[in-house]
Order: sequence, then C-alpha cells, then structure tokens
Amino acid sequence: MLLSELPYFSGFETVPPKYQIKLWSDGLPWYYKNEQNQTNGVVICLHGFTATPYEIRPVGKTCLERGIDAVAPLLPGHGYAQLAAQKTEFSKMTKEVMFEAVRQEISRARKHYEFVGIFGHSMGGAIALTMASEGLVDACTVTAPAIKLPFRVEILTGLLGWANISLPKNPDNFNNPNYLFDNSKAGLALQRIALHSRQYLSQITCPTLVVHSHNDPLIDAIVVQWIKAQVKGTFEAVWFDESGHVMTLDVKGKEVAETVAQFLAKQIK
Repeated sequence: MLLSELPYFSGFETVPPKYQIKLWSDGLPWYYKNEQNQTNGVVICLHGFTATPYEIRPVGKTCLERGIDAVAPLLPGHGYAQLAAQKTEFSKMTKEVMFEAVRQEISRARKHYEFVGIFGHSMGGAIALTMASEGLVDACTVTAPAIKLPFRVEILTGLLGWANISLPKNPDNFNNPNYLFDNSKAGLALQRIALHSRQYLSQITCPTLVVHSHNDPLIDAIVVQWIKAQVKGTFEAVWFDESGHVMTLDVKGKEVAETVAQFLAKQIK
C-alpha cells in the first residue's frame, strides 16, 4: 500500500471537498498559527489509533497560547464518518504508510520553521518516537505511547492478523470522534509500529518528555522505564494518575496539555 493510495490529510492544507464530505467534521486536521510567531517554532501533533486530531486539540491550543504554532494531520485510514468507509480504509493502514505520512508533514514544517517539535498520543506517540529516532525533530513529547500494546490487540493480531476481522469496542465516556471497533489488519500495522519504535529508542538524542498514568487501562506504565533507559537525550517523565488512556481529554486534560507546552517552550528558549 502506497501513501498515494491511502492518503493522509496534512494540517497545512485544506482537505479537498471530495474528502471533506466523507470525514467527520470534528475530526478534520487543524493548524493553529500565531499572527507573529516569535519562537519560529511549531509542534506536529499526532492522534492515536482509531481516533482523529480532535483528541489532541487541547495540546495544540495550549501550545498556541505559549507562542508555538501547532499542526495536526489526519493520519491514513482514519476519520471517516460512515461505517462502511471506516472498515474499508482503516484496514489498509500499514507501518510504512503511517511513517511516510508523518515524514511528509515534518518536511512541510521544515520549510517554514526553524524549530520543529513533535507530540504524539498513543499510536501517535509511537510514531513520534520513531521520527525522533530518525533525527527529524528537535524535541519529542508523548502521552501514553503505544510501544507496548493492550492484551486485546495482541490477541487480535496474533490470532487474526492475517485476516480482516473487526470487533466492537466500548466508547469513551467523553466526546472523542473515533472508530468504535478494532480491526485485525490495522492492529497488525499498529503492532509493527510499536515494535519498530521500541527497536530504535536508543537512537533518540533530542529532549524527550513522556506523560503517562499508572492507571492507564491500555498502555502499561512500564513503557516509561523502557524509554528512560534507552534514549540518549535529556529525559523527563510526568505522571497524571487520575487520568485514563486519552489523557488529553480526560479529567487532567488541561494540565497534561500545559505540561507538554511548557516542555516545548523550554526547548525553544
């Protein structure tokens, strides 16, 4: 599967009308830009598995308040409004397509900004760590990075990764446009993203922040230890144990977003 066959939608460009009618209006990519960007910095924000840029808006808005521009692409296979399209497009995602989409977004950012940071939640966190390991960003921030997958996904991919099976999942208890099912082929792609990210942690040399919760029901807290033990750049970890998995929208969402924005602001200065 090529990126041209399964497009991503850049935050730097308007989604073409033929796709806008197929996507959730709340889940479209966004670009928050200061009229005068004194920092000459931007953070690329990456959403999680089955989700959309909606779930990371709080981080983008808080960064904007601190003078840092923020952009969020809609990643391949995500954001479709109709169930039939969701199942068709989601099952097409691959590790290579996801990585290439984010590399392109970073390349677009580099044309306009001196400082390019990255933020990722869950799957987006695993991708963000990979981009940092490739030396493409100046700072890396993640929440609940999916470099160790939930038992449910491991079982689904282990038994049915060769197939194209979808299983329903429980909705969040707050507004968060996302697919209400897991898919075995998409899960296999997620597993490959997670394994790749773990394999190259030791090549990360930029400043890195991990925000997590010991009570996350999906991503085991041990991932913080794995990252801390291997990254070569400066490392910080901050815990919000009142939060569940989608930390950016949960009870401490404002504080989580502020933590990310403060960390990035320090790296620019």
